[in-house]
Amino acid sequence: MKFVKLAVIAAMTVFFASNQARATDECPAAQGLVDKAIAHFNAAGKDKSFADFMDKGNKDWVNGELYVIVATMDGIFKAHAINPKLIDNPDLPGLKDVNGVLIIQEMIKAGKSAPTGAWAKYTWTHPETKKLAPKQTWVKANGGLLFMAGCYPAT
Repeated sequence: MKFVKLAVIAAMTVFFASNQARATDECPAAQGLVDKAIAHFNAAGKDKSFADFMDKGNKDWVNGELYVIVATMDGIFKAHAINPKLIDNPDLPGLKDVNGVLIIQEMIKAGKSAPTGAWAKYTWTHPETKKLAPKQTWVKANGGLLFMAGCYPAT
């Protein structure tokens, strides 16, 4: 019985540690995904790359909570596999979080602020906990478009 308890404790420790490691690695992975998406866009062109980015089954571009978003410099989404209803939505640039942060405007500002990319920070509902949580989206401009991927930073 003592062995079973120790095994359960060990398993729980590994589970929580791996979840923490995953959360820690999520934001650098978002940055890498944006660079990878830009390289794919530059090599394959707009039509092919957008089709790839929109394919929910393509783990190169959609992997759980990590996925590519592409928007115009005015914040109009052109690729978003998780919620295609957001594409070409003229109201999207006015979207606010619960704290009044204009989310898309923050993304635009981040994309325009640094050629190497920058973070847009806001509050969003975490898909696993269903609770409001800090979220950030890595944004990098390329070819007159904003390439983005978001993450929930480790706390």
